[in-house]
Amino acid sequence: MVRGTRHRQFDVFRNLDAETSGTHPYLMVLQSDAIFDIDTCVVAPLISPRTIKFFEKLLPLVVVDGTQYVVAIPDMAAIPVGEIGPPVANLEADRYRISAAIDLVFTGI
Repeated sequence: MVRGTRHRQFDVFRNLDAETSGTHPYLMVLQSDAIFDIDTCVVAPLISPRTIKFFEKLLPLVVVDGTQYVVAIPDMAAIPVGEIGPPVANLEADRYRISAAIDLVFTGI
């Protein structure tokens, strides 16, 4: 891990992976600020708006730089901290809808 580098929960950063950045232009930090001294960070991609029938709650709609995206909670993954660039936005204001989608994945509620 790059020591001293801390990203806040709900920070959004550009996806620099050439293979996936076209469909997943941004990634958002899901991991709590309290967990920072490890080599990985749990993130979810932001993708073009779409819905899953009966599960709209699973893909919360957010806006980054004037463009609408959904947070693809089912596609969350842990990535190396070194792959996280500088934040371009923070979606703390959408905390409750994002947290509700995470709860749906893990608890079904």
